[in-house]
Amino acid sequence: MALLREVDPGEVGRADRVKPTERRLPRTVLFDVEGRRFDVPIPGITARLASTGVFFFADLHAPDERELEVLQREFLFHPLAIEDVRTRHQRPKIDIYGDQYFLVFYRVGAGGPNGDWVLQEIDFFIGPNFLIVTHDSEVPTLDQVYERFCRVAAKKDVSALLYDVLDAIVDEYFDFLDDLGERSQRLEEEIFEHHESAHLERLLDLKGDLVRLRQVVAPGRDAVNVLLRRDPPVIDPSRIPYFQDVYDHLIRVADSIDTYRELATGLLDALLSIQNNRLSEQNNRLSEVVKKLTVITIIFLPLNFITGFFGMNFQRTTEGGDPWFFGALAAMAIVPSTMVFFLRRRGLD
Repeated sequence: MALLREVDPGEVGRADRVKPTERRLPRTVLFDVEGRRFDVPIPGITARLASTGVFFFADLHAPDERELEVLQREFLFHPLAIEDVRTRHQRPKIDIYGDQYFLVFYRVGAGGPNGDWVLQEIDFFIGPNFLIVTHDSEVPTLDQVYERFCRVAAKKDVSALLYDVLDAIVDEYFDFLDDLGERSQRLEEEIFEHHESAHLERLLDLKGDLVRLRQVVAPGRDAVNVLLRRDPPVIDPSRIPYFQDVYDHLIRVADSIDTYRELATGLLDALLSIQNNRLSEQNNRLSEVVKKLTVITIIFLPLNFITGFFGMNFQRTTEGGDPWFFGALAAMAIVPSTMVFFLRRRGLD
């Protein structure tokens, strides 16, 4: 069973951060007017961006303090944005600093241990002619989108690459929802076929995954909605319909989450109902056993009284015998029979 786990230790909205032991070298590329790409260092990039029609892209894996200082010096990023990159585990959001955007977005993708899905934070610095991406763990989707972006013979700008990245991330949300649907269906079938205590744990894990996905989709949708605004004009106006499509997809994901949450809640109610019915059946069977034992006890109570009262101290039990002995035998036969008849009349047999 695949679960949603945050690949970087911590929780969304908390500033707990663990640096990876191995870091990939930064990818820093400058595209000229004709779409040709050149590997360039970040120091001194401001002078190169003064040219018309150029576009700078940087992909930084777990940037260290020196790299963050260079970014802040070259691009004049706001200190709060740099601090968010340092701490990570931010809530999905978008902050506007002049003509720059700082976007926090989350990817949900396969590739975790034991086949789990991973939740990864990706931070974007968006400017008129640059896009800088930072992340603490490897993000295969970024590599795939970048290679496809370079192969396509089209205009190389911020809007095109940013749309490709966000669209690929949102598409993975649907893959995760499909997996949630399959898990929910299997769990429903198993619950009604045979009940196990592990079903409750799996159902709670399912609801937990839905909650975690909701935590990143709902604010992420609001952040993309800000990108649709034309002021400040960071996004190319011709690309607005594409980002509108991403926004619509996020709405669909949010609606699907609500649907699955309702289904999971109904499944939880059904599971608890099955458990209650089984407990009721067990209690009924136990009550039947206790009732039968009670009847037996009631029947044998007068026998114990008779034998205890006489103590079986008779002079003779043969050759005519003691009349009290035969009286005791008669009482021992008549009294229980009368009680059995009475209990049956009362429906307590």
